[in-house]
Amino acid sequence: MNTRSFVYILLIVVLASLGGCFTLPQNNATSNAVQSKSNASDFSAMYNPSSSVVNPQIATAVLSENEADVFFRIRTQEIKNALANPLNKEFGLYVKYYLRRADDFHIVDTASMRFSFNVLDGEYVYGHFKIGIRENIRYKLVVDFVNMQYNVRKRLLCDIKNTQGFHDGNFMVKTLSGEILFSNVVRSGQPIRVFGPRNKETVDVEYYAQKPYVPLSPYWSSSLKSATIPDSVFRYRFGDTISFEAPGLYALGSTQKNDKFGIVVTKNLMYPNVTTVADMLEPMKLICTGREYELIDSSSNTKKSVDAFWLGLSKNEKNAKEQIRVFYSRVALSNMLFASSDEGWRTDRGMIYIMLGPPTVVNITPTSEEWSYGSGQQSMVFTFENYSGLRNDFSLLRSNTYQSIWQQVLATWRSGKIFTVSKLNNE
Repeated sequence: MNTRSFVYILLIVVLASLGGCFTLPQNNATSNAVQSKSNASDFSAMYNPSSSVVNPQIATAVLSENEADVFFRIRTQEIKNALANPLNKEFGLYVKYYLRRADDFHIVDTASMRFSFNVLDGEYVYGHFKIGIRENIRYKLVVDFVNMQYNVRKRLLCDIKNTQGFHDGNFMVKTLSGEILFSNVVRSGQPIRVFGPRNKETVDVEYYAQKPYVPLSPYWSSSLKSATIPDSVFRYRFGDTISFEAPGLYALGSTQKNDKFGIVVTKNLMYPNVTTVADMLEPMKLICTGREYELIDSSSNTKKSVDAFWLGLSKNEKNAKEQIRVFYSRVALSNMLFASSDEGWRTDRGMIYIMLGPPTVVNITPTSEEWSYGSGQQSMVFTFENYSGLRNDFSLLRSNTYQSIWQQVLATWRSGKIFTVSKLNNE
């Protein structure tokens, strides 16, 4: 057996070990609040960029009766960092997918393929493949990206719907140059084209103005209900160029909650990154008191007041800069990972992610995600349910038993430190 054959066989073994067994023994750790009810594989690496030098993004669309398109992209700079040698311009990637039924996670299809990219000066490299699907079935698609030579092992999961009616699984949003958007968030004034389900030419668009962010603690007894009456309604023809000026949610579809796709419009011109004082301000509500926020917001020099707030927490410029770096990098990552009917940092998962960091373990069920932090008796589980059926739209199951841990998290940040899982375990 030659070396090339051996490496290929070894790669297949690694791919199989990554995804061939979806069910693992349940973690015996006991939560102080919500008991885990899932024993699915751990997907925590999906929300932890440091788990791999390369972090692909995925977008899927069902545009025909028996086929789904899967697109992925990778930042060119990440590939250059992985290659290390600046003279090396070619990067190979093995991709293996497991298509599973959403209701029971049963595998219905699997395949592997190899992609080769010439690393140029563009911001991203792109890949695309198709998978066969059947009508009236919802799927979970698990995709593994592997390059053993450069220590790339990344697993992603997404939903694919091939059900009747208009839903978020059969649309595609593109820029005027034809580039596919990998998020449903667009910038105010950005021209786009939306391509919808087959046999549909026009669609109603309901506009819901963006409301000021109100952070609801995990122990809050009830959730604020979103307004069900749109601020305005207009008609859109698929494929036409359109730009949305006012920030907020533009819901495309009928009035039924499961027959919509939401486009979120943000004023942040550098979204998902946080680059201006205006972008920095509202996320501070997670840590500020109401009075502190009012004073900063009404200040004649907002930048100076923001800096003074963070410096006042730690009384140390170096620590303040580190708090700012971690806090707003988590805001940006939340925007990338959790955008749904709002910017990612405004969601329940974004709130937990910003304050506690990436979860230790993530279990997936057909309609929920369970995030575990820590281990043993000090572990904490947060459960997020998808009530609407819309992609990436999860709400935290709140409980008053979270009050103690949330006070600990908040106290850590307000003492000038960054909350980590080690603090949960008193390490």
